[in-house]
Amino acid sequence: MGSMRQRGSVLEAVSMVMLEEGKVLTKHDYEHMETRTPVRAGIVLNHFGSWSRMLAIMETNLPEVWAQIKLKENPPPKPKPVPPKAPKPAPKAAVKPAIKPAVKEEKDDE
Repeated sequence: MGSMRQRGSVLEAVSMVMLEEGKVLTKHDYEHMETRTPVRAGIVLNHFGSWSRMLAIMETNLPEVWAQIKLKENPPPKPKPVPPKAPKPAPKAAVKPAIKPAVKEEKDDE
């Protein structure tokens, strides 16, 4: 394991890469980003022994950065849009009574 000063600088470099990505990276993911990382994964393992130990130390030593990474990883849910209220149905016209003829028809008895 390296000195505390070196471990701190390695930890800050790895945490900044994770913060830029917006998630906690696995060792495999970090290794495949080799062109963009300031510290190789092997150096990280030399200083911390294992990837999980490095993540645990990052969580305890850099809690602000860890919280920002977790916030980006799991953003708070967006408020659901309020559906517009359904318009009230138009009042139905009253049923008119049937019209009775004014003149009654007489029946012829034949």
